Parts: sequence; structure tokens; C-alpha cells
Amino acid sequence: MKGTSKVNNIISEKWPSEHVVLLELNRPEYYNAFNMDLLLEMEKRLEKLKGNDIRVLIITGTDKSFSSGADLKEIKTYSSQEMRDFSLAGHRVFKKIEDFPCPVIAAVNGYALGGGCELACACDLIYATESAKLGQPESKVGLIPGWGGTFRLPRHIGVAKAKELVFTSKIITAGEASEIGLVNAVFPDDQFMDKVLEVAEQIAKNAPIANRLSKKMLNRYQSDIESLIHEESLALAFCAACEDQQEGIEAFLAKREPVFQNR
Repeated sequence: MKGTSKVNNIISEKWPSEHVVLLELNRPEYYNAFNMDLLLEMEKRLEKLKGNDIRVLIITGTDKSFSSGADLKEIKTYSSQEMRDFSLAGHRVFKKIEDFPCPVIAAVNGYALGGGCELACACDLIYATESAKLGQPESKVGLIPGWGGTFRLPRHIGVAKAKELVFTSKIITAGEASEIGLVNAVFPDDQFMDKVLEVAEQIAKNAPIANRLSKKMLNRYQSDIESLIHEESLALAFCAACEDQQEGIEAFLAKREPVFQNR
């Protein structure tokens, strides 16, 4: 299937080399933000691809965004229960990425914010362009990281640094992300995908069964992940029931500073 491609509106599927698949998020007008349709389409692609002889899966985004996270225009009207359902759907899809039976590379080609950063953290390796920006700015809109940011992010960079990113909503450069261990390597923008493919092809040359089993064993530290998913989704649902969450999203969409009332 080398050199083939398939496009289904919101996700494009390409086979840039033998045993290597590239999935590209394709909602550029929304900075590749996740709505429920995109989550379900990603889940469908992952299930379909599992039966193929894939040695490396690459996930990236169109234009200058990897993913800006959850689609705020969609979740703005969610009830507390709908927010929890959305959180659990994202958890389900990201867990399938984490458990995918071959190494998964996050090719962060631009903004990876909120759920976009969490998507990257669910992958096995993260490579970024020099111009990429990463962060967990959910608290700016009255939310918490809802797709694994409270447990996958600290496993990448440590609890103290994860708390700093979450509490401050700071957005960091690819270089800063590399320094703290969030990103494996940073490549020049104009060479980015070629460099990522070099890594992918190097991995694909190795024994796929060995890599699959190595990945499974290396991921065993996440023994309590199901309870963490449950707790995080409940916390996000609580945020959705708060006035501050509505104020945060409305302020963001109106491009003004939010006024939080602690309720």
C-alpha cells in the first residue's frame, strides 16, 4: 500500500512508505480541534488499521496546527453529563492510540494545546517543528485537562513541571518542550516530515513483534489508568456545571479577558 492515500474529510490517511501510516487531522478552519465527529472518525480509523501490517503510525495535523484541543464552540453548550461523555469518548480514543499495536509518533507540526497536547502525550514518541507551541491552557476557560493531561503529562515531564504548565496555562515553545522532556526532538519546519519519516522508517525496519511486545511492557507502569480516567472525567464534568466554565469559554470566543467569580 506504499504511496497510497485516502481522504475522508476530517482525517486523511496516507502510506508514505512501506509499513508506515500517516493520519492527518483535517479541520484546519478550527485549528484541528476535536469535536465528537473527529473523535469517532479517529476511533474508526484506528480500529480499521489494527488489522494491517503497520509497523509505525504517525499522527499529525493540517496547516500550522497539530490540534488545538477540544472544539470550544461545540462544548460551550454541553451539560455536565454531556461534558463527561465527551471526556470519556476522548479517553477511549486516546487509550486506543496508547495501546495501538505498534509505535505511534506524534508529529507536532504547530499548535498542540489542551487536548492536542494530550493527544501527543498518548503517543509513544513526540517530534515537533521549531515553530510548534505546546501547553495545557484549560484553566483559562474554566476547565481542567480532560483527556489524560493530569496523569500522562506528569509521566512525561514530572509532577512539578506538569503542575506549572496546568496552573499557569503557559504555552511553551518546541525548544522549551524539548528541554523539559516533553518532546523527543525538534526539527526545522522545512525538513520536518522528512525527518519524522526517517525515524519511522528506522523503526519499521526492526522486528514488529519485538517492538509490539516492548511497547506493551514499557506501558505497564500505567496499571491504574482506568481509575484515573474515571476521576478525571468526573472532575471535568464538575467544571462544566460551574459558571466560571461558561464565562471562560464565552470570554475566549469573544477574545476578551474572563472574569471568574469562583462559582
